Amino acid sequence: MKRILLAGAAALVTCAGSAATAKTVSISFDGLCDGMDIIVDKTGHTALETGNGCDEGAHFGAGTIGSIKNRGKAITFGVNLYGKGGGGYQYIYVISYPLVSGSTWTNFYTQDGKTLSKQFTGTYTVTGAAGHAAKGSRSSTGLPR
Repeated sequence: MKRILLAGAAALVTCAGSAATAKTVSISFDGLCDGMDIIVDKTGHTALETGNGCDEGAHFGAGTIGSIKNRGKAITFGVNLYGKGGGGYQYIYVISYPLVSGSTWTNFYTQDGKTLSKQFTGTYTVTGAAGHAAKGSRSSTGLPR
């Protein structure tokens, strides 16, 4: 947990420090009521996110952009919940990059920092503006199944 927070803090400083190269993109998770507003810094290969849709104001995260074996290029976020009864869950989101409608995403969660479980996987749509109308009744940060 400490490593994730330290990595997030480092990414935050890097992304915030080069605002001139940063770009904001909003995505919605197809079939769910939430998504992410993502600030991408191509120069620093970092990104920041906040929840949108039904998760607006419920989480934030920081991550890096890079290649993953057998998956390709992606943004990997460590995400913290707040104000939504996170219940000690830590989330990891893997978002296909570049951010293009129809691309894939997956999230994982842990409660103990030792066991990582896949929760959801699907496609996303680039919405072009912060926030979006809910397209489903469940959130990607809903309680694990």
